[in-house]
Amino acid sequence: MADRVGQQLGNYRLIQLLGQGYFADVYLGEHIHLNTQAALKVLHEQVASHEAESFLTEARTIAPLRHPHIVQVLDFGVEGMTPFLVMDYAPGGTLRKLHPKGTQLPLDTLVSYVTQVAEALQYAHQEKLIHRDIKPENMLLGSSNEVLLSDFGIAILVQTSRSEHPQDATGTIAYMAPEQIQAHPGPASDQYALGVVVYEWLSGDRPFHGSLTEIAIEHAFTPPPSLCEKVPTIPSAVEHVIVKALAKDPKERFASVQVFARALEEACKAESSGRTLFVLVSDPPEEHPVEAEQRLDQLNIRPHNLPAQPTPLIGREQEIGAVCTLLRRTEVRLATLTGPGGVGKTRLGLEVVTDLLHDFTDGVCFVPLAPVSDPDQVIPTTAQTLGIKEAGERPLLDLLQTSLQDKRLLLLLDNFEQVLAAAPGLSDLLADCPHLKILVTSRAVLRIHGEHEFPVPPLALPDLTHLAESEALSQYAAVALFLHCAKAARPDFQLTPANTRAIAEICVRLDGLPLAIELAAARIKLLPPVALLTRLEHRLQVLTGGARDAPYGSKPSVTCWRGVMICSMPRSNGSSGDSPSLLVAAHWKRWKVSILLSVRCQQRCWTGWLHSSIRACCAKRSRRGRSRAC
Repeated sequence: MADRVGQQLGNYRLIQLLGQGYFADVYLGEHIHLNTQAALKVLHEQVASHEAESFLTEARTIAPLRHPHIVQVLDFGVEGMTPFLVMDYAPGGTLRKLHPKGTQLPLDTLVSYVTQVAEALQYAHQEKLIHRDIKPENMLLGSSNEVLLSDFGIAILVQTSRSEHPQDATGTIAYMAPEQIQAHPGPASDQYALGVVVYEWLSGDRPFHGSLTEIAIEHAFTPPPSLCEKVPTIPSAVEHVIVKALAKDPKERFASVQVFARALEEACKAESSGRTLFVLVSDPPEEHPVEAEQRLDQLNIRPHNLPAQPTPLIGREQEIGAVCTLLRRTEVRLATLTGPGGVGKTRLGLEVVTDLLHDFTDGVCFVPLAPVSDPDQVIPTTAQTLGIKEAGERPLLDLLQTSLQDKRLLLLLDNFEQVLAAAPGLSDLLADCPHLKILVTSRAVLRIHGEHEFPVPPLALPDLTHLAESEALSQYAAVALFLHCAKAARPDFQLTPANTRAIAEICVRLDGLPLAIELAAARIKLLPPVALLTRLEHRLQVLTGGARDAPYGSKPSVTCWRGVMICSMPRSNGSSGDSPSLLVAAHWKRWKVSILLSVRCQQRCWTGWLHSSIRACCAKRSRRGRSRAC
């Protein structure tokens, strides 16, 4: 490999060797007439005279490229039998030189680089050109530290060359998409290569190593090693974006390289701001890149659709830790949070899956089943939530199983007690999807193989016989929740020695049920604690009037509380107000059955026919426009 310093190629004299590559050397050249400087890339291989014309034709194709992040091609020629390319000189050198192998870049630097390169590639793709050789060696820094993508021409020349050079392949194949290895490159191939570059910048290492054959096989068949396992500080949302860009099938990658770059930026912003985003399904392969970019704000980068919670979860730290530990056990695939209505199963489940989000590569999905009463609708509802659509005559269950077969996903199925007949379908889904886990909230256990029940207890209560001081009393979860809700209703409300015992008795009388405590605390705006306690002793109707958006106010529910039946259902259209009315029964005359059940007794002894009868009776009374004791 001869040193060409001092030689003249075209109108340029080579004055300094800038760098050496597998198939070309780069020199700093000076124009012999204008004294301007330029970079000259001189190919190692020589070409026959009949090939020179084809090289010149391709050079003419790339020369018109004009973009602020693409190195401008100034000239192209063949001196003797040596082809060379004249380009703008980038004094900052290559990103490989600035960040040697093994270097891990901070997220903000990485996003800046990727955004600029993606803009250049997007422009080239719109001009019907594919780079085919994306790697740090072909990314330069200009005089203003802007990133400049180089070697469009060299990439085309190498692809056109009839000769094969193992070293050339080694320099490229580490970043080469599976379809490009099979000689079918497309715009998505550049996205894949950029994904490999990002993977390397995040972890300090490329995903695949070995001989040429071994690397090619791994590109085609082996998923990249987990970034989060290599570098635990990498956000899972960022890893999810990289995994999508490195999909083996080009149709499963982002709709365009610019969509990829923006998704990466969104994932990093979400991490820095504490937000979490998610992709439930792949971008449609036929989607136009411009339409995909318009949809970018709606893309969930991290697989999750969890609703934001407006208030903190109080007093459930131990339960959250216990359920998370349970679901992290390898042998546990199905867990059920059980308990009476109002004990807080849904909120606890949402908090658990939020904490487990980073444990599942494909995220978590919340499936609310409150509106569903037909067990046959559980699978369609789940598929719809995941974005899976019917295709032909193939059963939806098969489509769901196929979609989730290789997913490391956590499903949260909420309010399953009304569709218990659908439980065997969960067993089939778990059997066909080995990496899937399911968390269920239900008033009753599912009674299927592999289920692990976790009874949700009431909130911790103070001992009325040994009542603590005011400050210590607020450490009990039930009292803390009451205070939080009371202050939301009346900001100046405080726990004082005068109201301490009344608040403690209210929480104990409500058995530590979060729903009942929230409803009671909302009355603090009108009733002081002592008066509220007196009302609770004589009129349970004081607990009417929950929040409009509360989940328990949108559907009928029945719970047994301290020896009486509380039936909560929406008011009829003809009734004034918008809150549920509480119907209290100490004796059910129609069936001559006395109801004296505790919360714990209800969990074990509640019968389905009585539950149905109560709802039917309440619905009948509601239709008559009345709201009174049954």
